[in-house]
Amino acid sequence: MIEDEVLIAMLMEQILIDAGYAVVAAFTGEEALSKATSIDRISLVVTDLRLAYGIDGRSVLRELRANCPSLPAVVVTGFGQWLHEADLRGVGGPTARLMKPFVAEELVACVAGLLSDPAARPDRRDRRSRASDPRDASP
Repeated sequence: MIEDEVLIAMLMEQILIDAGYAVVAAFTGEEALSKATSIDRISLVVTDLRLAYGIDGRSVLRELRANCPSLPAVVVTGFGQWLHEADLRGVGGPTARLMKPFVAEELVACVAGLLSDPAARPDRRDRRSRASDPRDASP
């Protein structure tokens, strides 16, 4: 999970933990990519689209999907009224969109929806297999 606002990150992390998911939190895109290299299995990524420092959520997602094109993601943003297709151009893969502010149930529903969709599961044939139990780590 990647979120640059500390309080929002803490809240999102707790929501996902309470829902039974293992969470690896990062506050910058660079930190997320660094942590991802040491994680055996990533089931899903939750990322803020626009991160205040360093690379943005779109770039992180693009980098992670270079190794695992079918890695599902929830992209969160508080900018603008709608998250436009242009904001996600070039990231590919199964992606849910979530606008801030949101309630806990919306975040959990996005994650659960992606993880329950067989088409949204990471492909075991991807170069760095990240298929796993839905409760595995989510940077």
